[in-house]
Amino acid sequence: MNIYYLGPKGTFSYLACQKYMKQTDVSSTLSPKTNLYEVIKATKHDSNSIAIVPIENSIEGTINLVIDRITEEALYVYDEIHLDIQFALYGRKGATLNQIKHVYSIAPAISQTQHFIHEHQLSYDYVNSTVQGLDLVSDTVGAIAPLGSGESMGLEPLAKHIEDYPHNVTRFLVIGNKAKHVEAATDTILLVTPKQDKPGLLASILNTFTLFKINLSWIESRPQKTELGMYHFYVQAKTPVNDKLRKVITILETLDYQVKLIGSFQNHN
Repeated sequence: MNIYYLGPKGTFSYLACQKYMKQTDVSSTLSPKTNLYEVIKATKHDSNSIAIVPIENSIEGTINLVIDRITEEALYVYDEIHLDIQFALYGRKGATLNQIKHVYSIAPAISQTQHFIHEHQLSYDYVNSTVQGLDLVSDTVGAIAPLGSGESMGLEPLAKHIEDYPHNVTRFLVIGNKAKHVEAATDTILLVTPKQDKPGLLASILNTFTLFKINLSWIESRPQKTELGMYHFYVQAKTPVNDKLRKVITILETLDYQVKLIGSFQNHN
């Protein structure tokens, strides 16, 4: 089985793949891609595959490209992984922090290390992955990358734990192109789409889950891309697909919502 991820080796997506493989003891071939669009597209056309993609960061919030593409490509969620995010500034061996004037990294990494960047008056540019920035290191140029990723390339961390907030966690989803039913599921993700705009759309969704005492761990709105003001709602409920959830779905459909099952899985986090 192929596992597609945002490469190259050493990225946070790669580390999430390693964690997933240890948890599940699966035998897989890791297949890196250069961007998240390619990761999701490859999974859509490969039935003997899954992808591990970032969906939400505790600081940055939801990664919209991923959630939109999962819906548009009709993919399903099989699992989720939580990964602690720790950054380091890498430079050449023997270099000092004061020598570094410019850094490279991906946009989320730059956003999550703004305090450090401004404190040290660093300019910056973006690359496609955190690890790609390591290739650009020079006497005055550093790279912001996952802690532990630069040593294998002969680089050393000039500063560790440079993330703005200590409790920095990214949630990854494991996705594939076939629906799966999990008897012992702990979580279910639904896509709830209103057929028309009317007052109290979100309130009626939330009140229906409250009526059956179903806890929600995540809710996100995204534009339907049909007209201004029309949104989908992604809802992650702490429940399997049982009688209570089926009643919730029936009520929402009666209230003129379209409800689609995105995934039901056992969450080990």
